[in-house]
Amino acid sequence: MNTGKLVIGLTGTLLAGKGIVTEILKSKGMHHVSIRELIREELIKDNIALTRKTMQDIGNLRRKQFGQGYWMQKALDKYKSYDSPLIIESLRNMGEADYLREHSNFVLIGVDAPFEIRWARIKKRNVDSDLIDHDKFVIDDARDRGFNEPLDGQQVGMCLVHADFLINNDEDFTRLEDSKLYRDVNEIYRKITKK
Repeated sequence: MNTGKLVIGLTGTLLAGKGIVTEILKSKGMHHVSIRELIREELIKDNIALTRKTMQDIGNLRRKQFGQGYWMQKALDKYKSYDSPLIIESLRNMGEADYLREHSNFVLIGVDAPFEIRWARIKKRNVDSDLIDHDKFVIDDARDRGFNEPLDGQQVGMCLVHADFLINNDEDFTRLEDSKLYRDVNEIYRKITKK
């Protein structure tokens, strides 16, 4: 394992709870870079509509053009002035995880939940770019997991298989601090940091 700064990569299916896991880890003093936000910045700069498809397309295109570590290098560049651990949210390709294993002290956490629970979450979230349509969500989810995707494409399913830790976020909760998710993330954090 690389002895550089600790980098925790988060991968996971659509609406599995990566954002909540990120918030729990940020509360421990970790810095955060969202690949989703880096992609959004490029789409806005290029005046391209923000949809899940365009985000997946530009993610794939940049990996194809500049290598599978493209987004990870951008994340590490954004973070290089900090000494504290870093969370990189939304790894979607095994080449990204491989890149981070070579360039940092890296741990990959996967977050998943059953399809119907994630579908209920997307309806509740009601964000325009999600285009809430069950058939479209099925297609987006399959693509995100890696179905019919090229080597530099979406590979969340493969990333989950190779995660160092896997969280099943299958519950709804009223108070985060009382949830199984909160306990699971804290236990993983203790194992990673030995705190």
